[in-house]
Amino acid sequence: MNGSPLDGLVAIVTGGGRGIGRAHCERLAAYGARVVVNDAGVSTAGEGTAETPAEEVAAAIRAAGGEAVVHTGDVSRMTSGRELLERALDTWGRLDVVIANAGFGRPRMSFNLDERDWDAVIGVHLKGTFAVAQPALQHWRALAKQSGAPVHGRLLTTSTGLLLIGGAGQSNYVAAKAGVLAFTEAVAQEMAPYGVTANVIMPGANTRLAQIGWRTAQSIARDAEQGVEFDAHSPVHVAELACYLASPAAQWVSGQTFQVSGGRIERVRTFDRAVVVERHDRGHTYDDLVDEIPRMFGASPRRAEKPPTDWRKPGAT
Repeated sequence: MNGSPLDGLVAIVTGGGRGIGRAHCERLAAYGARVVVNDAGVSTAGEGTAETPAEEVAAAIRAAGGEAVVHTGDVSRMTSGRELLERALDTWGRLDVVIANAGFGRPRMSFNLDERDWDAVIGVHLKGTFAVAQPALQHWRALAKQSGAPVHGRLLTTSTGLLLIGGAGQSNYVAAKAGVLAFTEAVAQEMAPYGVTANVIMPGANTRLAQIGWRTAQSIARDAEQGVEFDAHSPVHVAELACYLASPAAQWVSGQTFQVSGGRIERVRTFDRAVVVERHDRGHTYDDLVDEIPRMFGASPRRAEKPPTDWRKPGAT
């Protein structure tokens, strides 16, 4: 695979046994990277199974001529992050890319959400991202300080497009994914002096966790009947973006969020100010805000009992 854009690089992918994670592993390997495939083999709700998806992916990569090893630990444990780093260093002597992708869902309306479901989802998505990232960040920082030069370090994290539209029934999931996004933006600033980049991917693909709706199923069936070869719902499109962001060509990209689905990639502006109202002589009183807050949403002010347009996000009640 000499001459491939990721030739010689070593990558860790969590949740690498299925869906988007598997696509990450296989495309990274196809472009020349050596891969540590992490997957605990749990169900979509995070419950233990007898399945061994990480082994299956690693075997497929090796059968195709690539290099891969397996880790099956729980990424919500801090020790797993250290184990993953050591697996990469012990096997290939380096680590260049970390893709934090592991996750599962326990959807409930917030008023029905059990504490265990909250903790489990926050644990795998948010803490799991930190647990895997921190040892790699420490390693890259130490290398940069030792050499006095920037290093090739890439952190890619996984958020969700639900943050753009609201996540009714997914409050634990979107809370974790918002935290992942904010964490990644902070890491991008912290690691900039060392040449390390950190970016967020909001993936859209047909996977176990993101079950397709009936409209998508109809679309897939229609494409098959018409002989359309392009599968807009394949995780491979997400993985191609990840491979670019992992490559030397993306050294200049950091602290960014991209939403990708099929042939569509969107750069997402996060935590952006929309409208500002300001007084320089004093603060706002309640009486001021009766006018000003509706005006921020494009409504006519002056004592309307409610703004004339519905400002709530979709799904709000």
